[in-house]
Amino acid sequence: MIRLVKICFAPAALLVFSSCSSLKMDYVDFGWPVESVVTVSSVNKIEDLRYSVSAWVAGLAQEEFQDSTALHGAKLRLLRSSEGYYFLTGPRFKHVYVFSPGPSSLILNKSIPVAEGGLRNPALNQRTPYVEVVDGDNFHVLLTSDDIVEVKK
Repeated sequence: MIRLVKICFAPAALLVFSSCSSLKMDYVDFGWPVESVVTVSSVNKIEDLRYSVSAWVAGLAQEEFQDSTALHGAKLRLLRSSEGYYFLTGPRFKHVYVFSPGPSSLILNKSIPVAEGGLRNPALNQRTPYVEVVDGDNFHVLLTSDDIVEVKK
């Protein structure tokens, strides 16, 4: 009887445990082809319906401008890199903020200083494996999720 149980249990256990192994898909490109221009609402929220992203930005306004209401009505630039990081900046920003996705959150990965006097009219472009920040004809910066890679003039 015990031998019969062992014979029946072994194939069943193999089937159950093999179906519990994790599946991994490699070489995923999370990048968006173009930036999203999102307007901050009166309640400090940005929303991009095309990519199903929304976030509250009062903390970001506090971090960049020391005023949680400083972004009302501002048009922010948001881009997701091929690695899955979210890059965010806007006019008057001195930094590009890099966030990683978390459970119902975006977690600050890095705040990269790019313009001591603040950006005027920035744009974010996907230049895989980099993200490019453009602000006028003479301002081009290539970024990774960690730092500036190259400043083009």
